Amino acid sequence: MGQAKTATWGEALVELRQWAQERDGVSVTPQMLSVAAPLRGEFYERVGAIQHQIVDAVLTDGERVSMGLLADALAAVCEDLSRAAGLAKVALPGRLEAFAANPAKALAVPLQSVVIDALSGRVALSEADGQARRCVRATADALARGAYEAWVYLGVLASLGLVRVWAVGCGDGQTACVAPTDVLTMGAQVPSRERRFPEAVVRCVDGRVFALKCEAAREIDYYDALAPVARDTSAGGNTAGMLGHRVLLLYQLESPEKVQATVDRKQRLQRFADLAVEVLAPAEMENPSYLGAFIARLRTLRTRRPLTVVSYDEAARFPRAMEADGEVPPVEWCAAGLCREALATIAEKLR
Repeated sequence: MGQAKTATWGEALVELRQWAQERDGVSVTPQMLSVAAPLRGEFYERVGAIQHQIVDAVLTDGERVSMGLLADALAAVCEDLSRAAGLAKVALPGRLEAFAANPAKALAVPLQSVVIDALSGRVALSEADGQARRCVRATADALARGAYEAWVYLGVLASLGLVRVWAVGCGDGQTACVAPTDVLTMGAQVPSRERRFPEAVVRCVDGRVFALKCEAAREIDYYDALAPVARDTSAGGNTAGMLGHRVLLLYQLESPEKVQATVDRKQRLQRFADLAVEVLAPAEMENPSYLGAFIARLRTLRTRRPLTVVSYDEAARFPRAMEADGEVPPVEWCAAGLCREALATIAEKLR
């Protein structure tokens, strides 16, 4: 398109504004955006270039490197699982798939409205710059958190030696059933207000069979089968497209056909998970509300082993007061970084 790279995104915006003013088919005002079809491709290409320029301006070199390493690690574990289990795809929430493919591009996507608001004059450039920086930071935090969780949970699964996968369905709304699949979809289940079902059943190279669920953390509230049904703010168990905090739950089975609902509120039943794994971000437990929600999940989940908590590094340790509180269920904590061997150690707990 012949647009020279300018020093700041504000200067690039001025160039784009001039480009728009010189073309009869483009009208950009605080009230209206209209771009004629023949010019639409170039217009949005120029907007996209500014979006990427903002990302480049906000991220440090170290952050770009660390995000690239995380994206590569996530793509690699998906590829390893697919190859080992004969899958066509490990399906993640769309934003995580975009991050694994191109972190910078994924970070730039939410900036389009910020750029267009600044271009139209609806938002002053000085204000838009602050909005843009906050947007990049918030997007980076959310994508890095979600990508690291997915890497940990899929890495634990890969360490089990998966060789075959079944999708879990429910024809009558009550009884779970399985069918062979070549797509493992994180967070998928038949939507149900009363029941939670595993998203898949897997067989390991040593013959062991597990039902798995990468449950959205907010859905753990619905695992308290003895509590009355609250006003429904749940996703009904189907969180396949949701980018948010998750918990990995694994249930050992005698055979794939033995899969059952993990929670049945009508029968006031919650099945014990054989392994539960949760990722925590650095310093998260210093926030009293987050710590309270975490302890509530601990008390709600039924597990045969202490919950395994994974953090990227040593910065996410629990407060000493919590560790000394005998009423808080026990947890086992480890810092895994991007070390697959650390995830293999977690998988060994199922032996």
